[in-house]
Parts: sequence; structure tokens; C-alpha cells
Amino acid sequence: MSVVDIPDAGGKHLRLLEFNGKLYPNFPAEVITNIKSLELREDDVIISAYPKSGTHWMFEICRMLLAGRTDLEVISKVDFMIELMEQDVLDQAKSPRVLNSHVAFSDLPTDLAVKKPKIIYIRRNPKDVAVSFYNHCYRISELYDYKGEYKDFLELFINGTVEYNCWYKQVLDWEKVIDNNTEYSILHLTYEDLKADPISEIRKISDFLQVNRNEELIQEICDLCSFSKMEKRKGHILADENGKSKIYRKGEVGDWKNWFTVAQSERFDRIYRERMAGSKLKFRYSLENED
Repeated sequence: MSVVDIPDAGGKHLRLLEFNGKLYPNFPAEVITNIKSLELREDDVIISAYPKSGTHWMFEICRMLLAGRTDLEVISKVDFMIELMEQDVLDQAKSPRVLNSHVAFSDLPTDLAVKKPKIIYIRRNPKDVAVSFYNHCYRISELYDYKGEYKDFLELFINGTVEYNCWYKQVLDWEKVIDNNTEYSILHLTYEDLKADPISEIRKISDFLQVNRNEELIQEICDLCSFSKMEKRKGHILADENGKSKIYRKGEVGDWKNWFTVAQSERFDRIYRERMAGSKLKFRYSLENED
């Protein structure tokens, strides 16, 4: 295990942690090493997604649904991140815990097959992921020390030389898991659906968690978990010297249009078609002109 500086085409470097041939954020090495042996509970809820796909959002929604109220203590989802927090720290949390992770399904704790906790998997269109991921790495300089340009980061993203590795592989692996592992209880959602119809999706999450919350609470959760409300309530947790959040940026569907050139978008589409050949997954790249 070692800290590595991944070079981009412009000569800038992205600082990550390498372990067993995979790339992670520069988190505590002992925690990364022990992910597989982490002990779970049967009533855990595990939120899983590739980075920048909505885990902060989903974490807050699940907390409120499980508690049956919205006036909860303001905490960060990273406090319950299995590749960042040690076992003894997570053990102190009361049940039911809402844990979260960006690691691939195959890298989740082996206890998953024994305890069979509920899993919520959320995915987001890769163009918006790439843009959000770039801004994430650029803004959190204390962790990534990255000052490259978007065009160069995009190549790192396409090549999978970013933390948590290849988007294409992880999304395809999850598709196979969901299709072929019926013994697990997995709710599969998309960022875009949650953005387009949050009430319906939150109700779906409520049913999956078997908490049967009323429409008034679901509406309240929808309101408090809107991007603007979450940024106002939680943006201070990781902020720059001006108090601006480094985590909450836009939370939009289709922001990629402000970053991709026509040529970049067309090339990205070609690569997508090649690497996702055979996949049944569909992604929404815009919510415009939709009913």
C-alpha cells in the first residue's frame, strides 16, 4: 500500500492511495486494509454508489425515514463511511445504522453475505459524474492536491485512474449483481429519477426500508433534502476559507453541457457505447422536455 501521484496529460498530479492494484482516496491505510473484515449488522442499511452519484443525499433521506422525523442532529455521511471509519467507531453507532461506501460490490465486507443487510444502490449519468468528480478533486486540495484542467481530468476518469477506479466496470458489475444475486435485498435507484420525482422515489425508499411513513413526512423529507436546504444545513462541514461548501456545488442534471465540448461529448458517447455494449442500463442526461 502506498500513496501515489497520478499524472494527467497536463503534468498535474492527483494524489491517491493504491492498495492491491486499486485506487482509493488517501484515507487511513489500516481502514482500507480491513474493509473486507468489517462486521455488519442485520439491520444495517448500506448506501453504495460510485463517487458523486448522490450518497450524501441518500444518506440524509434514509436517516430521516428510519427516525420517522426530520429534526435530526447534523452529521456528515463520511462519519459512517466504511472505507474511512474504523470498526470500533462504527460499533458505537446505534442501530439501525446507515452506512455508505463507494467501493465496488466485490470489495464490500464479506459479512454482507452473512448478515444480508438492506442495500440501496444509486447511479448517475457518467457525464455529470465526471464533471462533479473533477470539481470534487479540485476543491478538496488538502486530500487530492490536484490543480489540473477539466479536459485532462476527463481522460483520467475515462481511463479509470481516479479513486474507486473505472466507472464503467463498477456500474456493469453492479448490473450483474442485481440481475444474478436475488438473495440480496437491493433497491436500485438513479440520481435523475430522484431529482425528477423525489416524492415518488422517497416513497419507494420508505417502502423498501419497511417503515411505512405518511405522506406528510415524505413531503417534509423531500423539502429538507432539497439541494439548497442541504447545502444551507450541512455545507459548513467541509468549507473553504470563504465558507463555501466544497461538497455541495450544484446538484443538477445536465450540468455536463457547461463543461463538455461537442467533440468531447461525441468521443465520450463513442467510448460509452463500446464499453457498455450488452448492458441494459439507460441513463438520463437531461430532465428538459420531459413530462
